[in-house]
Amino acid sequence: MGSTMKTVGACVATAIAVGATSAGAASLITGAKVKNNSLTGRDIRDIRSGDIANGTIRLRDLNAEVRRAIQSGGTNTGSSVGASGPAGATGPAGANGASGATGAPGRDAAVSSGNWGVIARNTIGSPDIFVRSGPATPPRGTGSLGFSVGDGTEKAAYGNEKDFTGNPVSGLAAVGFAVYTTGEDAALGNPNMPSIAIEIDPNLNATPSNFSTLVFVPNNTTPNQWTSIDATDPATGFWFLTGAAGTATGCTQATPCTFAQVKTALAQGSGATILSVGVTKGRDLAWQGAIDALRINDQVFDFEETGVKTAAP
Repeated sequence: MGSTMKTVGACVATAIAVGATSAGAASLITGAKVKNNSLTGRDIRDIRSGDIANGTIRLRDLNAEVRRAIQSGGTNTGSSVGASGPAGATGPAGANGASGATGAPGRDAAVSSGNWGVIARNTIGSPDIFVRSGPATPPRGTGSLGFSVGDGTEKAAYGNEKDFTGNPVSGLAAVGFAVYTTGEDAALGNPNMPSIAIEIDPNLNATPSNFSTLVFVPNNTTPNQWTSIDATDPATGFWFLTGAAGTATGCTQATPCTFAQVKTALAQGSGATILSVGVTKGRDLAWQGAIDALRINDQVFDFEETGVKTAAP
């Protein structure tokens, strides 16, 4: 394109006035009066649009090469944009960025409570029974079973009335749970704790009664923290039987027994069987706290906000 524009300049120069040494010497110089290749760039003064009268240079005044360039669109006006070039090769992979902040812990997916729930026939008054998060860090998972019993007229009961039905009481080997109590609870009396309540058919020879509740009452534990309680250990609390079975065996609330003693007493017949398993509080003193990790033999029941999970000990 550079040679084309030089040719245009040379052709234009042949059609305009060139520099004269005096005002009277100016005249029109045609191409016929100039020897080919005799003029150089320094022989021609700067040419601007004001030096050329409109319409004085026509296409025929230009040589064939320049005319072809113009007619084919080869003249660069300075405003046109060239076509995009081919895409370059992909550059190397950049370095890995810094790790982002740790996200908040997720919650457990929904867990069914199965056959666990409020035992309505054993709940009296208007206690609050609810699954919840915390308090503090429970022994299993992140949640627990909350009880709030307002006074001695109320009773709360939560358990499973189906899955243990028919199992022999003699087969109980490991029983326990974890409890979170408060200083206010302890100030009301000792013991003032939730109980493990196992409804049974005693099947005793000494009485025809086919119903009793086998109850474990733990001693008060350290307030404002979780305490795991082994209900088979005599140092942690006592056991008794309600109704006629208690009287027949001598294991009453007034004359309680150890775990081993009550199992021996229930062996005096065709074999006691379980009807339901649960936890309860009342009717004695007000209590606000939580329960978790109820153990029955080789199963631990973990109370969570989303339900009841079963785990190994």
